[in-house]
Amino acid sequence: MFDKEIEAIAKCTELVKDLDEDAKFRVIKYLIERFGIASQPQNYTGNRSAPTNGDITLIQNGANAAYSNENASDPSEYPSLRDLMIKNYPKNENEWILCYSFYSSKFGTDTFTRDEILEKYRENNRLNKSTSGNLNNNIAACIKKDWIKTSGENFILKPEGINYAREILAGRSTSKEVKQTKRKSKQTQNENNA
Repeated sequence: MFDKEIEAIAKCTELVKDLDEDAKFRVIKYLIERFGIASQPQNYTGNRSAPTNGDITLIQNGANAAYSNENASDPSEYPSLRDLMIKNYPKNENEWILCYSFYSSKFGTDTFTRDEILEKYRENNRLNKSTSGNLNNNIAACIKKDWIKTSGENFILKPEGINYAREILAGRSTSKEVKQTKRKSKQTQNENNA
């Protein structure tokens, strides 16, 4: 079900992205009315039950429509770490760290530590000499991108980081994929030159 939702969101987004704000609002309003969501409470989770703190709320501000899901902390709303790897959603190590941070922080609701990021690497079988050796540099890059901030020995995900993590988890990373290459050992290089 999750993949069909992502596909529907991606298609709708692609089709409305170039429309002016009034047209976007009319399209979204039509879809809400067409599928009978307008008669539901303002908070909607898809199961038509009582609203929870993870609901998506449609906020009408004049002619603008926006979606807010700032309190979403339900693990079932996000793919597993294994799915992230299979679907190749994070495109580089900084995005992996952001995703690990997102999961470690209970989806942006709590602080997290360097050790919790390492644990996510272990869970995903991605921990190796290179990833652990570059972890501090990659965390620093995430701080520089304004995704994460430090709080003593802990880290906190900033709103920009939470939003971009959700984009990555939905398969909408804006980064180019970095392919890992194996370096030739000096012995192999010397043998090739001989």
